[in-house]
Amino acid sequence: MTSLPADDIASPTSAWDLVPATVLRAMEATAPEGREPRPTGDGMRTVIAEHRLISAYAEGPSATQLMFLADAGGRLARAAEDGSVEAGCTLDELAGALARATGHQLQPEHPGLRRVLLVHLDAPELPVLAALSGTGFTAVSRHGWSVVVFDAEVDFWTVRTGLAETAVTLSSDGATRSFEVLLGGEDPASVTELEAADAVCALEWGPEWRPAGGVAVEETPAARFERDLVRLCSGGTSELQTESVASVFDLDPAETNRLRNYVLGESTDLVLESVLQLLGLPVLAAKVVEGRREITELEGVEHYEPAAVGSALMHGLTIAPTGDGLFARYQRALVRRPELLLALAGTETALGVGLAGAARRGGSGARVLGTLSAALLADAAAESAYYAALRGARHRRTGERSGATPAGESPAAAALRTGPSPAPGTGSRARWRRFFGLDRG
Repeated sequence: MTSLPADDIASPTSAWDLVPATVLRAMEATAPEGREPRPTGDGMRTVIAEHRLISAYAEGPSATQLMFLADAGGRLARAAEDGSVEAGCTLDELAGALARATGHQLQPEHPGLRRVLLVHLDAPELPVLAALSGTGFTAVSRHGWSVVVFDAEVDFWTVRTGLAETAVTLSSDGATRSFEVLLGGEDPASVTELEAADAVCALEWGPEWRPAGGVAVEETPAARFERDLVRLCSGGTSELQTESVASVFDLDPAETNRLRNYVLGESTDLVLESVLQLLGLPVLAAKVVEGRREITELEGVEHYEPAAVGSALMHGLTIAPTGDGLFARYQRALVRRPELLLALAGTETALGVGLAGAARRGGSGARVLGTLSAALLADAAAESAYYAALRGARHRRTGERSGATPAGESPAAAALRTGPSPAPGTGSRARWRRFFGLDRG
C-alpha cells in the first residue's frame, strides 16, 4: 500500500474529504441470532482499531456518529506502521467488518436527522418560491416567517444554497443540534477551514467528539491527523459566532447574555425553542425539528408543488398572510371576506358607467371623464376576477377539509390546485428568480 503525504485536512486543497457515518445503539440494532450484541461503542472502536482508521466519534442517546477521512478513490485514511497516513479500506468494507463482528449496521446517512428551514417569507410568497426553485415542500407561516419542511433532502439543499432572503436552518438528531443564519452570502456548510469557522453565523450543541481508537497517541502524522479531525468535528460555538447572531437579530446586552448562556448550556430538546423565543422567531420550528410536533398537524399548514409562475402568483393572492404590516392586514381581510372586493367592484362599476355617460355628453372634460371611466371599469373587472379566485380557493380548501372535490369547480380554480409543470426560464420567470435570489448565474 502506498503511503500518502500528510497535509492539512481542513485546507480546501486537502487530498482528504470528510466522510460521516452512523451506528445505531445496541438497543435499536439487530443482533445476529443466538448472540447478544456487544455495546455499540466498544464493538465499534474495536473494529476501527483493528483497521487502524483515523476517525472520531460522538455518542448520542440513540446513535453513535462517526467521522472518517477518505481520498478521491473512496479509501479511508489509516495509520501505517511507521505512523504515516495511507489509504486503507473503503466505507463498505468497514461496514461489512462491523456487521460481522457486532451485528450492527454502519449507515452512510444519518437516519434520525431532521432539518427545517425557517425563511423570512410569508405564506403568499411560498407558491412562487416553489415554482422558481422547482421544489416541493410543506410549510406553515407565523408572523411573516415560514417553517418549511422539504419533500426530499436535495430540495432542502437547493433552496438553502440559493436563497437570498434571510433564513435560518435548524437541525437535530436528538443529541447534536445546530442553528445557522443564512444571510444570502456565505453558506455555513461551505466553510471548512478551521480558522474561518468563526466567521460562520451559527450556534451548535452536541456530545463531545473523541478519537475512535484507531491511532496510538504519539507524535506522528497519523496522530496529528486524528487530533485535527476531532478538533474539526468539535468546533463548537465561538464567542464571535454568538455575537454575530446577536447582532443580526439586534439583541441588547441582557438578551445577548441570555443567548450566551443558552450556547454554553447542555444540548437538550428545549435549547432550540429557547433560542427561537429569544430571537422572536416561531418556536414551532423547534418543535418540528425535534419531532415533538409533525408539521402536517399544525393549523394553517399547506403543501406546495412547483407550478408555472403565473399560477403561483395567483395562488399566492388567495392565501392570507400572517405578517403585521398594513398591506398584510389588508390582504388578510380580503382573503377572509372576499365579498368586500365584490362590493368595491360594484361601486367602481357604477361610477365608471356614470362617468362614461357624462363623457358621452361632450364638453371640455369629456376626455378626462372617459379616461377615468375606463380606469374604473378595468379596475372593477380585475377585482371581480380576484374575487372569483378567492371564492374558488375557499371552495377548494373547504373540499379538501371535507375530503371531497368542490362541485362545479371552474378551470381557473383547477389550475390553482394543480398548475402546469414549470416551463424553462422566460423573461418574467428569470426576473422572479432574481427577486428570490435563486438565479445566481
